[in-house]
Amino acid sequence: MIREKAVFNKLNQLSFSDRKLFDLAVAEFDPLAHCCPLCQASGQFLQIHSYERDLIYISCGKREQITLSVPRFQCTSCGHTHAVLPDILIPFSSYSLRFILTVLKEYLNRTVPVADFCMHWGIAISTLYDWIHLFRKHYNSWCTILDRIHWVTMQALLAVSDSPAFPSVFSRQFGFSFLQNCQTTQILPTPSQSRRHFLHPT
Repeated sequence: MIREKAVFNKLNQLSFSDRKLFDLAVAEFDPLAHCCPLCQASGQFLQIHSYERDLIYISCGKREQITLSVPRFQCTSCGHTHAVLPDILIPFSSYSLRFILTVLKEYLNRTVPVADFCMHWGIAISTLYDWIHLFRKHYNSWCTILDRIHWVTMQALLAVSDSPAFPSVFSRQFGFSFLQNCQTTQILPTPSQSRRHFLHPT
């Protein structure tokens, strides 16, 4: 899988929809400028086909769903194939990163029962709590012990949403995407990580 950077601004201030970001990132992807994630060969990608995947995203404050065509490239050096997936999307999930962060923010400010809230966004209650626990786990793995949270907080959500490079930096650090459900992956906090690095990644 090739993770293409697609976040050009703060996650919660993007003027483009997730669909537009996907189209821009795919259109600007240059196979000659990328290395194979497995063998590290440079400029050896050949587009072979694409596959379809659903995308559930936020548009004008509402849930929208479309089908995307994700291009796949083959490395002519090692023969492995890789999908080009912009970092605004979560691998193996139909929900965009911004959709989940928006739902979590709205959850903290909700004035209706959880069941009604989930019905409004078209998600299962179990899905909501899976996101809450994933957010807590991944956020705590990224931050130092002083920044650890026991539940989703608005401060933590804003810290993630206000860092435009966060999706790419998190993916490089841990090898999977923020809020990607990795059942078999163990992630541990890195002592050298700090809140300064989190808010202003290099």
